[in-house]
Amino acid sequence: MNIKDKYAFVGVGLINKGKLPGLIEQELATQAALLAIEDSGLKKSDISGFVCQQSGGSAHCADIVRDTGISARLIWELAGVGTHGIGVFISAIGALESGICDTVMLVYATSTSSHEGMGGGIGGQSLDGAYGVFGAAARAAAWARRYMHLYGITERHLGEVAVTLRDNANKRPEAVMYGKKLTIADYFNSRYIAEPLRARDCCLVNDGAIALIITTAERARDLRCPPVYIMGYGQDYSAGELAHSQDAVNQFDGAITRKVSQMTLDVSGIELKDIDVVQFYDAFTINIIDQLSGYGFCQRGEEGAFIEEGNIRIGGSLPCNTSGTQLSWGYLHVWTHFTEAILQLRGQAGECQVKDAEICLVTGGLSAISSGLSSACFILRR
Repeated sequence: MNIKDKYAFVGVGLINKGKLPGLIEQELATQAALLAIEDSGLKKSDISGFVCQQSGGSAHCADIVRDTGISARLIWELAGVGTHGIGVFISAIGALESGICDTVMLVYATSTSSHEGMGGGIGGQSLDGAYGVFGAAARAAAWARRYMHLYGITERHLGEVAVTLRDNANKRPEAVMYGKKLTIADYFNSRYIAEPLRARDCCLVNDGAIALIITTAERARDLRCPPVYIMGYGQDYSAGELAHSQDAVNQFDGAITRKVSQMTLDVSGIELKDIDVVQFYDAFTINIIDQLSGYGFCQRGEEGAFIEEGNIRIGGSLPCNTSGTQLSWGYLHVWTHFTEAILQLRGQAGECQVKDAEICLVTGGLSAISSGLSSACFILRR
């Protein structure tokens, strides 16, 4: 199906992130949903579809729909953690294409830092655990070490990514790390979580909620805020290319993203050089380094020099993760990245605004540190 410019994001509802012990997921989600409706200029009765991401103790769709007073015909509750939350956005477009609804609200909320255990683990008994591999950070550390061995990436390059994103967040009052400076010396003084990854290489754990609204291009033109159009998206399952044995998840040399990159560019009718700003999925600093070459912005082994030259900074040739995203703005799975993409293309990113930003790449699924399942991305335009 060709969806280029058929649908657009028209509403954003964001609940301040951080530690919010007085609110559960349902309350956070309801507040975000109402803010998104207000932002869009739509009425509650205009929302005909409702899709939310379930992860851990997240709020249930039926409860949010009831509490907001939305009269949706379609209500979907989809599982999705980390990178794979992008499937929620793909599913919403499928609902629009089917004609079941013409305006869809998407919601995700979490109170992980207040009401649940912190950090991502690997459930149950496992062979990995027997060898000390507990949680995503351990897997990412093994990936980073392998990448260093193959391509000459150093811990300083990891640190430069962390400092760049913190600098961005320091310009955004709504960021969890707003006002909390990070120098390269601070980075090297932070403790190791799993070598070579330090605390500042790892994403935040916080409470918060985001609601986004997608509708048809025809309706979007008449609403309150400038529409942000979906040019295309792609998803690819190439897990078999990672390695020939199932225990080699920590041995491969980077995410397989060239296929999905080209697929999405072809659908969108643009070239890589047309992209003005990128929001890479960044549970860990190594994610950004790997995807720079994985998506074709530089060659394997050139990532360190690309970063040292200031290319990923605001004002550089490829501004990346302009709010500070998951490392410094707030961790809400891939919703963090879609929100920043929309704000950039609306011209509402404050001091982090990329001049004349017209096209943004948002990445989600990675054939890497989680389960080696997929890679996925969207291209949006103003």
